[in-house]
Amino acid sequence: MANTMFGAKIANPYSEALLQLGLDLYLKEDNADTQVFFQIIFDMENLLTILKITPTLEKYLANPLIKDKDKKNVLNKCLTTKTSATTKNFLMLLVDKKRIGFIQIITQTFLNKAYNFVCLKFVEVYSASLLSKDQKAQLVEKLKILLGPEFTTSKVYYSKINVTFKIDKELLGGFIIKVDSKIIDLSLRGEIEGLARQMEINLLS
Repeated sequence: MANTMFGAKIANPYSEALLQLGLDLYLKEDNADTQVFFQIIFDMENLLTILKITPTLEKYLANPLIKDKDKKNVLNKCLTTKTSATTKNFLMLLVDKKRIGFIQIITQTFLNKAYNFVCLKFVEVYSASLLSKDQKAQLVEKLKILLGPEFTTSKVYYSKINVTFKIDKELLGGFIIKVDSKIIDLSLRGEIEGLARQMEINLLS
């Protein structure tokens, strides 16, 4: 627990610094600069994926016996040709500041902050059977309306959603939608269970 709390304490200022760098570009009128902000997000998503599937990488980067130049070489090999200069410079700075051993929690903290800024919602939709392409498209549009617009003091941002469709054969029909920690039960099974609970309450009252 102590290590987790210490890691979070380290991660917050560094992730905030990267976010501010990205936002400085995002809020400029130049469209190229705006795209850099989103590229930083893509860069960090790719890096987080690599860190999760290669647990030994973070241990390597955290090892104080390994030279900084070797750590930088390994990091460069993990980056794609599309990786922004801002992301590269940030990672090299973490090596220089001896904070690269906290790269995973820094990356995850940054992504949480960035997703919150762009109002990106991760949505899981469970249905009894496979939905057609048109059904999925219609449902995504309805979800956008359901999530509604998000407002800030300077600009208006509309919720962007990343929808994952899954099959739940226990459902009789309809959908179950999960947004963050919330569950929206639009399934036939949910309706039947709700009706049963209501009948139980009526019988006991």
